[in-house]
Amino acid sequence: MAGRKLAAFVHVHDAEGNSHVFGPDDLVPERFAKLITNPAAWAAEPEPEVDLDGEPSESWTVAQLRAYADQYGVELGEATKKADILAVLAAGDGNA
Repeated sequence: MAGRKLAAFVHVHDAEGNSHVFGPDDLVPERFAKLITNPAAWAAEPEPEVDLDGEPSESWTVAQLRAYADQYGVELGEATKKADILAVLAAGDGNA
């Protein structure tokens, strides 16, 4: 959980019963992060940036292929697997 940001302020009690307060801009030590078990206390993970340079290829991830299709308005229909998405993108080459 290290490196994650909190969505709000939380109070955590250590083994001696001492209260520690952490907020959205604080670095939460791993020993205290393990005690914050409510998933709503943590801020949502940002979506990773998708690099769309070049033409779609087998080396791209499914997320990259989907983002490329979204960017160029290509409907993927029922294509969910990489090979199927690549086939739709290749067939719609004139649309991209």
